[in-house]
Amino acid sequence: MKDNNTNIESLQAEIAALKEQLSESNSIVNAIKQGDVDALVVNTNGTPQLYSLETADYTFRLLIEKFGQGALSISRNGLILYCNDYFSKLIGIPAEKIIGNYIYEYFNSQDNFVPIIEALKYGITTHEIVFKTETYRKTFPAYIAVTDLEPAVQGIGIVITDLTEKKKHEDALIQHHKELEEKINELNRINANLEEFIHVISHDLKEPLRKIVMYNGRIDASYLSEADAKSMNVMKLSALRLNSLVDDLVSYSSHTAQEERIDVSLADVISEVTDDLEIIISDKKAKIIVEKLPTLRVSKVQMRQLFANLISNAIKYSKTDNPPIIHISQMDHFESEIPNQSEQFIKIQIKDNGIGMEKSHLIKIFTIFQRLHAKTEYSGNGIGLAICKKIMENHSGNITVESTLNEGTIFNLYFPIS
Repeated sequence: MKDNNTNIESLQAEIAALKEQLSESNSIVNAIKQGDVDALVVNTNGTPQLYSLETADYTFRLLIEKFGQGALSISRNGLILYCNDYFSKLIGIPAEKIIGNYIYEYFNSQDNFVPIIEALKYGITTHEIVFKTETYRKTFPAYIAVTDLEPAVQGIGIVITDLTEKKKHEDALIQHHKELEEKINELNRINANLEEFIHVISHDLKEPLRKIVMYNGRIDASYLSEADAKSMNVMKLSALRLNSLVDDLVSYSSHTAQEERIDVSLADVISEVTDDLEIIISDKKAKIIVEKLPTLRVSKVQMRQLFANLISNAIKYSKTDNPPIIHISQMDHFESEIPNQSEQFIKIQIKDNGIGMEKSHLIKIFTIFQRLHAKTEYSGNGIGLAICKKIMENHSGNITVESTLNEGTIFNLYFPIS
């Protein structure tokens, strides 16, 4: 009986030992499942061996280490429990020397720490902080995002983004903006000076010109020799030409301003222009054909000037033996000289049967004071087409020209679709 009792006691002891081992194993398994264990030490024949576990958070931890931002975990009083390599590089101190210190030791102003922790209560989690580097002589601005990890973990997570480059770009942008403002102010000063100059031209200069023309007309040419009378006539024509030039200069300068835009019927504008040009149209027996034209949001004053210049030019540079025919129309489904313009612009075409131009002259005609003919051939100061170009630029549009010598000229107006 004794042997049986001994065997039973031995088995019971062995069962108790196995239960204890099973309980311990279950605890370890549960710890592994919950992520509380990263490694195990196993004694094999009296020799301890370390086995690391690639648990579910291994990839996450690797990601944090490779982060392009600083990452820390701290206690509520600011003690650094962990930091990644990126943060240690920002500060210039090895990670193992940072852990165990307080985060506010690396703030440029330690007083910022308490408000950051207090702000968590109100859901405010982002801040801009200036950090000190290892030398404490250099600082860098940073954006920090704070996350309260409780109750899952006792601590606070912080992600730090270095704003050094961003601040450099912002400072450069501010500096560029200041320079731009200075240039705008300078341009305003120049414009003010130009307005004063235009005032001088339009008033102080025109008054003596008016008197020259007036008193020249009072001189009785019958008392003058033929040579003197010819000289007086040259002087009068020169004064009239100078007066015309002053008017054109003032007109050109006035079109630098951005006048109020309203809905304007181009057909109505051209009707008004042809009424104004009635005498020259009648003298030249000109025929103006106007097809259906759109209504655009433009400056009516500038549109009248634009079409007056183009129509009068077409009449002026007509053939002596062939009455001018001017055709004005809107072009649909056109191929523009400028890429993608057909999709963004309305094209108006002014076509004539005049004397045309050589190809080499086309690039010159929109230049102010540029003349292609002698004054004795055609009147004018070479400013009309420069005004047309200025008007189209004021409307964010474009003007181009096509021409064949002795066949005629086509002006293309591109108005942006509003």
